[in-house]
Amino acid sequence: MPDMKQYLERIKYTSEVKNDASTLSKLCEHHREFIPFDNLDMFGGQRKYLDFDKVYNDLVVKKRGGFCYEQNGLFKWALVECGFQVRMVQCQVYFNEEIGFGPRFDHLALLVTCGDGSKWLADVGFGGGSFTTPLKLETEIEQTQNSGIYRLQTLNENEYVLQKLKKTVIQLDGKWKTVFKFDNVSRKWEDFKEMFDYQQDNENSFMISNTLCT
Repeated sequence: MPDMKQYLERIKYTSEVKNDASTLSKLCEHHREFIPFDNLDMFGGQRKYLDFDKVYNDLVVKKRGGFCYEQNGLFKWALVECGFQVRMVQCQVYFNEEIGFGPRFDHLALLVTCGDGSKWLADVGFGGGSFTTPLKLETEIEQTQNSGIYRLQTLNENEYVLQKLKKTVIQLDGKWKTVFKFDNVSRKWEDFKEMFDYQQDNENSFMISNTLCT
């Protein structure tokens, strides 16, 4: 049975748990640091299933890693246990100018509301190079983190796009790179099952064409 104490031990979180932005940020950092983003089990003959007990057992008990649907599914459960209001949202990752955005539901992120009413975009399942702590769900402001400078822009009434300021080797080059877009519609975990299976089975899936561990 999933146990919050065991989860906190897994991510080595020993601070007091409060329903505030500081706790949200720390939980996000610890989760990302101690539960690796990886798809290595896909190459070891072990099939993944969108089942919470299995995900909890793999990532917490067995101390394995996982990718976005597993990572953010587990993190949502933990945040709800801590008293946060959390919504799963579907995202479409941006590849390049030629391909554009990937299919709907090819990434899962979280919209989190703290006890003071502040709203945040949280994501512990994107892998390396992504934002490490939650971003304020506010548009047209630059938000600086160790991993880079980010901003959210409104596409329409229901959609946002996340961008990151590109870097050269020695300095920022002033160009914004699109990371993914997402809508603000609350989703259920099972809504992602089709894309979860696609990531494992389709020959065009990035996940089964590349071994990843960050």
